[in-house]
Amino acid sequence: MFYGLLGTAVRVGSNILLLPLALTHLSSAEMAAWWLFLSLGANSNLADFGFGPVITRVYSYLWAGADDFEAEGLRPGSTSGLPNLPRIGQLHATVARLYTLLSGLVALALAFAGTWFLLRIMQLIADERSAWLAWTIFAAMTIFNLKTSYWGLAVQGINKVREVQFANLLGGLFYLVTGGLLLLAGAKLLALAAAVAARAFVFRLVCIFVFRQATDRQILKQARADRSMLARLWPNAWKLGIMSLGAYCITQGLILIASRFLPVETVASLGLTQQLGIFATSIAALWLQVKWPEITILRTQNRLTEMSVLFAHRLLLTVATFAVIAGAIILLGNQLLAWKATHTRLLPLLPLIYYLAYLAFQMTYGTFAVLTMTQNVIPFYRVAIFTGVATVIVSIFMTARWQLWGLLLAPLICEAYNAWFVIRLGLASQPLSPREFLRAGLARRA
Repeated sequence: MFYGLLGTAVRVGSNILLLPLALTHLSSAEMAAWWLFLSLGANSNLADFGFGPVITRVYSYLWAGADDFEAEGLRPGSTSGLPNLPRIGQLHATVARLYTLLSGLVALALAFAGTWFLLRIMQLIADERSAWLAWTIFAAMTIFNLKTSYWGLAVQGINKVREVQFANLLGGLFYLVTGGLLLLAGAKLLALAAAVAARAFVFRLVCIFVFRQATDRQILKQARADRSMLARLWPNAWKLGIMSLGAYCITQGLILIASRFLPVETVASLGLTQQLGIFATSIAALWLQVKWPEITILRTQNRLTEMSVLFAHRLLLTVATFAVIAGAIILLGNQLLAWKATHTRLLPLLPLIYYLAYLAFQMTYGTFAVLTMTQNVIPFYRVAIFTGVATVIVSIFMTARWQLWGLLLAPLICEAYNAWFVIRLGLASQPLSPREFLRAGLARRA
């Protein structure tokens, strides 16, 4: 948990930790461009199209000793419990080829659609040439991250959670040092792009080392890609991909729509608030993040009551932690920024309170979705894409009429209608009654 807290704090909070320098060295237009960089970089999640979470779970199944995996559902657990290294090697070789193809698709999307979205804001930046160079570096590293992402999926899947968090910690420190020094040197957006590159390389090197140490290098070297694995990954992956598209519309669509309808200062404030919100949810979700591989393994081994108690208790800790961090942001956020005399502030008080409450709601029902998916089934993909597309349409209409409040209210209006379905499925995927689930959350026993 120690490495997890530090790793997540630095990984997600690195953008936040650099803010004192970034906000004093970058103009509002440059900050708005950076938040747009991050939103466009999230396109790699769309190109992944749901393969990532499915692949991580398959690594967990095989590491738990399963002889193979099904397209949907679970095979009986192995009595030996020993990792199935030959099949892990085949899976690794297969997904390496997959992510090479997917990274090529992202390169095309960033080169054309990404550049188009940036045109208006880039024209407001004094050193436009350097800003475009920063975008080129950032886009290249987004492509590299996707192409090599299977190493991180593998390490997470074989339950080396502490090592993943250490990689996040080390990569985040390189990000902070690189970005901080270059910002002080006056590199502006180039500083942040170079910091992204440093973090990406360090994280991947650590993951490669950990995975090779935990497995058999000779087996990995001799393993060959198995197309039948892709055929079995696809049924759940495309459903998760649909869900990813819906999630992208809801989260990253916020900044993309804002960049077309709202003043650049508001876009900068919204981006800053969103990053703090991501920081808060990521720190809070760490209670569950470090346990998802274990939860998946417990389900594979049919230890469902033990799994449910663990999930319920960690969910309660997640919600409580988010409430504490959100309260600190509300009380101290803009005061600290005013003390630092930064160009960009958080959203005003009422929109800020509303947005953080919305994130708590979104985080809570999202955890039940992940619990359901540990069964290797994706039953709510239609709900996700419907919600995402509806959010974009409603957001465009409401933002054009009511500006910031329209943009903030639209996602909740669309998500609230369907969240009950996701929570109900999550509760149905575990054996505890509502009363037992609540007791498990409070007392760590059914």
